[in-house]
Amino acid sequence: MVVAEKELGRRLQLVQGIHWLYGAQGDPYAALLRGHPGTDPREAYARNREAGPLWQSRLGTWVAARYAAAAELTAVAPAPMAAPQPQVAVAWDEGLPGPADGAGADRVRALAGRACERVLAGLGAEVDLVAEVAARIPVEVLADLHGLAGADRGRLADACAAAAGALDAALAPPSYADAARLAEAVSVLRGLLGDRAVVRAVVEVVAARELVAGALHAALVVPGQWELLVEGGPERAAAVVAETLRFDPPVKVHVFTAAADTAAAGASVAAGEQVAVLVGAANRDPEVFDRPDVFDPERVSAAGGPRPLVPAPYGVELEPFAGTVAATVVAALAAARPGLRAAGSAVRAGRAPVTGGLLAVPAAG
Repeated sequence: MVVAEKELGRRLQLVQGIHWLYGAQGDPYAALLRGHPGTDPREAYARNREAGPLWQSRLGTWVAARYAAAAELTAVAPAPMAAPQPQVAVAWDEGLPGPADGAGADRVRALAGRACERVLAGLGAEVDLVAEVAARIPVEVLADLHGLAGADRGRLADACAAAAGALDAALAPPSYADAARLAEAVSVLRGLLGDRAVVRAVVEVVAARELVAGALHAALVVPGQWELLVEGGPERAAAVVAETLRFDPPVKVHVFTAAADTAAAGASVAAGEQVAVLVGAANRDPEVFDRPDVFDPERVSAAGGPRPLVPAPYGVELEPFAGTVAATVVAALAAARPGLRAAGSAVRAGRAPVTGGLLAVPAAG
């Protein structure tokens, strides 16, 4: 085994051990990163909110889990990523330039519509909405944006699948095999898309996958929502996606390094220190949102109501690509399969604090 492999394995074990130790000793942020298969994140969110509006974890990270402080810090410009800190497990974007400009919403919407026509026509009566819809359509759109054809489209799909855990891998150590696959996937993406496009491609595809899956899952399991979606068409689909950004956001933990000394919520963060905005917790802050644990697209139309926080991980805005793809897919699937229903329990990854990691959403009809 080469030295680099030994170093990666050592780092993964070290970070995982630190999370388990500090989490067991009562640090709520470390416990959130540690995770447990099948646990409800609401308890972890509540513990992090109870720790204060802005508090420092034993990991050295400043944590904001309440809406007001999180909103203030989400607007702070991050510094360029520094050398990996001890709690950063996999710096998958190391050596890559910042994200290039993305495509406009109109172009993304048009390509997503065509991808929906191709993909949805081939679905069977029973379907896994993650593997067959949420994981496929964003990659189809990305391939079309870059003009990829033939074998390159297959290579892109395989690389995106291997990179699906990238956002979580930075904070929650994956297995060594998954970390190695992620590194290889980034290398393939560099060859297919060019260095300037890799960070954007990874973030956008991961976010779109999780947003599509989360929106479809909520629409199917919350009583009456699928029927309202079928009746309401694209306008209702947009509201479902907007509420999903609050209820089950595709990026639930937004970590960045402060570029300058920053004051927020009565605390001072020094330049170079790490900040974690717990978007998933802030978007369910009971002091801001009525019935925060209830999925309710109607709240989106409330005049003057609070809006969900939507971060820009790695400098990539989520809504132009992920939001547009999700709204297009949700509307298209509701029109194509009005009788769709949940056909089993959804499956989530055990240690995916950033995305929530929907692995399967079975449906039929």
